[in-house]
Amino acid sequence: MLHSKAVNSLENFKRLNGSVYIHDPTTTTSSENHPDLILIAGWMNASPRHVSKYTAGYQKLYPSARILAITTTSLDAAFSTHGANLKRIAPVLDILYTLRPNSKLLLHFFSDGGSFTSTLIARKYQERMGRPLPAKVVILDSSPGRATYEAGVRAFSVALPKNIVLKVIGILLLRLFYGFYKCRVDLNTKSLFDIDAPRLYIYSVADDMISWQFVEEHCNEAKKLGYTVNREKFMDSSHCGHLMTDEKRYWAAVLRLWSAV
Repeated sequence: MLHSKAVNSLENFKRLNGSVYIHDPTTTTSSENHPDLILIAGWMNASPRHVSKYTAGYQKLYPSARILAITTTSLDAAFSTHGANLKRIAPVLDILYTLRPNSKLLLHFFSDGGSFTSTLIARKYQERMGRPLPAKVVILDSSPGRATYEAGVRAFSVALPKNIVLKVIGILLLRLFYGFYKCRVDLNTKSLFDIDAPRLYIYSVADDMISWQFVEEHCNEAKKLGYTVNREKFMDSSHCGHLMTDEKRYWAAVLRLWSAV
């Protein structure tokens, strides 16, 4: 079994800004079958210690890979300006813009927080480079959820109180709601995410935050569009808790996905 415990959070990572961390491997031995760069976008309010369980696993699987990890807070998604979020992801984009054409990128993100950040990165990359994010594979852990913007507007419009402070909070929550709705659409947009990049959906029937039906709906939509999809469906793991439930199964699914490209 691959044990992915980290001792002190992202201790062997360099911090590039308040949200982005990078690990440059010490080994000089690379493998043709390993990713060159792994980009991990954590779930909303996941701490570096949470993310380190995954970075440690990847360091053991692919010791020659560089690893970028980016965190997302609820403030980033609901309150920060677009400009502030662009500044947050800037170190990631700077690295992606300079990747060699044949570089092998693995993208792994979690829940709606990770999809929010990943789709923002993909949109800005497409705007600058004129092509989809160059990920060879995409791993969606506990993502995406599903929301209907029109229904949300109606619900929030009725529920918004007259108190101006609470009303502003309600509007910001509505902004968050719409942001996640847009992420779901963006993830199946071919100009943002390459149709040739296989994807792996890891999800659970017991997830009380992201319904497994919502994930499977998105998976089916992706398949109809021409994406190659793989599913790892757990029965009793919690939201973003699949690794903790069965670590061996989790990493085996990741290895199968990567070995197919």
